[in-house]
Amino acid sequence: MKKTLEVRGMTCEHCVKKVHKIVSRFEGVSDLSVDLHKMEASFECDPQRTDVARIVKAINEFGYTAREKG
Repeated sequence: MKKTLEVRGMTCEHCVKKVHKIVSRFEGVSDLSVDLHKMEASFECDPQRTDVARIVKAINEFGYTAREKG
């Protein structure tokens, strides 16, 4: 299942790497891409193994503002 999150608060490549690291730690996530200019994180996930709400919460806990798009 393809998911896209809006991620506000990223200002540089360090932020992109941090968000990438946060999301990639979750089991069932693959094909992850974080785009600074679009302010998005897109990934494939297995809904049996991945809770997108937990990913959003983890990103927010690091000081960014994430929410699921569409």
